[in-house]
Amino acid sequence: MAIFIRCGVAIAAALLAFGAAGLASAGPLEQLPGRWSGWGEIIMENGKSERVKCIATYTNQGGGSDLRHSMRCASPNYKVDAVAELKVTGQRVSGEWNERIWSNTGAISGTVSHNGIIAHIVGQSFEANLNVETGACKQVLAINPKGMGVRRIRVNLAKC
Repeated sequence: MAIFIRCGVAIAAALLAFGAAGLASAGPLEQLPGRWSGWGEIIMENGKSERVKCIATYTNQGGGSDLRHSMRCASPNYKVDAVAELKVTGQRVSGEWNERIWSNTGAISGTVSHNGIIAHIVGQSFEANLNVETGACKQVLAINPKGMGVRRIRVNLAKC
C-alpha cells in the first residue's frame, strides 16, 4: 500500500505543475511563477489519511507558453521529488512529468478553465483526473485517481 501512496503523491506533485501551465493566457493562472508551499492530505480507499508538506517552484520559459515546475513533498513515511515541462497552446495544456525518487513518468493533457485547469494524467501505472483552482495567492489541487488504493489527493498551496 505504501508504494501506491508514493505513486499517488508523486503524481500529485507533478500535477501541481499543471496549474501553472496557463501562464500564457490571461486569467487566474498568470500569477503562478514563484515559490509556493503548503499542506495536503492523501485519503486512501480504506479511509485512512496522511498529511504531506509540499514546496513547489514555477518558472516561466519560452516567452510564456512553456513552464518548468519542480515540487518536493514529504511526510513521515515518504518523499517525492517531481518535475514537469508543460506547454500551453490556446486553451490546451500538454506536457510530461517525471518523479525522480520513484522513477515514474507520464503525460498530462487538459484545458485551461475560468479558474484553473481541468486535466487527465496518465503514467506508467497511474491514471487520474485533476482539477486545479488557482488565484494570485492560493492554489488548490484535487486529484481523483483510478485504482492504486487512493481515493483522493488534495493539496493547498500559498505564495503570499
